[in-house]
Amino acid sequence: MNLYPEYQNQMEREAVYRIRELFANGREASLTAMETSEEAYLCELAEAALYPEKPLLSFHTGEEENGKNQTGELVELFRLAHKLRGKRPLHRLIACGGVDDGKSTLIGRILFDAKSRREQEEIRQNPVYLRKDGSVDFALLAGETQEETNQGITVQVSYSIFEWEGNSFLMADVPGHEEYTHNMALAALRADTAVIMTAANKGIVPQTRRHTRICHFMGIRTMVFAVNKMDMAAYDPAVFRQLSDEIREMMEEYPDCRFWIVPVAAKSGVNIMAQAKETDWYPCGTLLAVLQQALAEETEEEKTAYLPVQRTCKSSQMKGAEVKRRVIQGELAGGSLAVGDRLLIYPTGREASVSGIYCLNRPADRAKPQSAVGIELDRELDAARGYVLAKEDMLTVTDRVEADLLWISDNRLTQGRRYLAAIAAAEFTASVTKICYQTDVNTGEHRYAKHLTKNGLARCELFFSRQTAITCAKESRILGTIRLFERETGVLAACGNIVHTISEEAWKKDGREVTGEERESALGQKSGMILFAAKEQTKEQMNYTERYLLRMGFHTIQAPDGALDERKLQQIQSFLDAGLIVLLFLLPSEKDMLCLLRDEQMRLFDCTVFDDLTEQMGNVLKQIKEWASELI
Repeated sequence: MNLYPEYQNQMEREAVYRIRELFANGREASLTAMETSEEAYLCELAEAALYPEKPLLSFHTGEEENGKNQTGELVELFRLAHKLRGKRPLHRLIACGGVDDGKSTLIGRILFDAKSRREQEEIRQNPVYLRKDGSVDFALLAGETQEETNQGITVQVSYSIFEWEGNSFLMADVPGHEEYTHNMALAALRADTAVIMTAANKGIVPQTRRHTRICHFMGIRTMVFAVNKMDMAAYDPAVFRQLSDEIREMMEEYPDCRFWIVPVAAKSGVNIMAQAKETDWYPCGTLLAVLQQALAEETEEEKTAYLPVQRTCKSSQMKGAEVKRRVIQGELAGGSLAVGDRLLIYPTGREASVSGIYCLNRPADRAKPQSAVGIELDRELDAARGYVLAKEDMLTVTDRVEADLLWISDNRLTQGRRYLAAIAAAEFTASVTKICYQTDVNTGEHRYAKHLTKNGLARCELFFSRQTAITCAKESRILGTIRLFERETGVLAACGNIVHTISEEAWKKDGREVTGEERESALGQKSGMILFAAKEQTKEQMNYTERYLLRMGFHTIQAPDGALDERKLQQIQSFLDAGLIVLLFLLPSEKDMLCLLRDEQMRLFDCTVFDDLTEQMGNVLKQIKEWASELI
């Protein structure tokens, strides 16, 4: 197997990246078993990716893991890389659009037409792919399950491979239903070009606008609109022109996109691979011809080279390494890199020169963009995982940004919540300090929002636990995109684009006194008090209640023991000003002293009114839950 980087396609490069991620996180033993040839390919690829180390991959049969790197998703990636090894050029497409606009049928039709006549005849004779009337159900060729066919919708993302005029294509068929927007979004994240389906008999529907917005949000700048079901409009050019005008009006919102509009009839195969008399009035050719044109016009402008650091290893075993140095591994982006180039290391600001380059396991004088490389520096400097090396001063080191987030978690996003975050290989904790506004995914309108639910899109302020080297998404898709994960489970919660950093001037303006309302906004709750009578079992009841609130995500504290004097009142007031729910016990004679606390009379839950709190605890906790929900 030839592992020279110039023969690596996008899928193989992604496989190398994920292998390095597994070893960097100590999860190399988490892979489930695959076919013998696939495992052999993966072991050979790992040996080249991690050179000079001698990696040991183990495969086991077991349940899929939850978390940031699900085993099942990795296995699918590695299998696709194995199928597509050596295929260049490789283009990754996504077929999206409204429900029942014909995405799966289009992909199946392309797969069918790309096959030989013998293979087509075998499909026509295979009952697995036939409808009740004996005609071919092309959607089943696209990997759609029988259950999805019965429902008439796509639920999971399926991938299909086809070749056309010297190009290899990997096309993702994604769900059109709003409920499965997160599946569509993750597939768009890895695609270069979007084929967006619209039906001639329905026109632009909300799903069309939603998927167009999400494709743009995920970085896709090349879109081909396939106006399907032209046979239901009798191939009327007037219908096509009207729909084309609507699409052009919609795309005015995305001036940085290139797009084409093509009339097709997927079920009958009109104007997909071969020109047809039904659409002889359309001058730009077939759908595949337009795709070829779009891909041919893609140009990668040479930019500043940078390398997000994935992992480091020692070079003592490398060919040509005279002394032991740290080899810094990652995927080169932006531009080319050569031995002797001067690099700036973020976030430390130190500088060093490149003394050696390894493209996978082979020494080289120069590396091209999108190469999996290892580099040696002429100086021993700290360049740990998550750092960035760049040829120019192109990044900003900050811990506060504004970003557009697409929320895909079942749990809602609220201000003050903390998440695990990742930008390239850098990992840290991030808190959502403010939801600036929510964006209507269908219309683009902005509106106020206290929280964000699944499939929602919002502009948010984020605060990082440490200084991180970043740039905005329009400058770099690698260092300008952020992913948020649930802290408890590691499940992906959001994908985001960094819009800009919060400047030092903004920090100076924030030098004014911090108010209680700001603290409450950061925590995502209002402050409050829960009173308990000073009795023998009070402490146990307070502990039970506090833990009950903590499990629901509230921020709480118990007031110190002792008499309710002026000093204790000041402590309680500071807890309230911090936005916390305060639990305290007091004597009946001390109750009147609470009036000295500011603005808390409407945020008080009094447990002292219950005669036997232990017996009534279940009912009381239900009331506390209802009371606390009003503080969100």
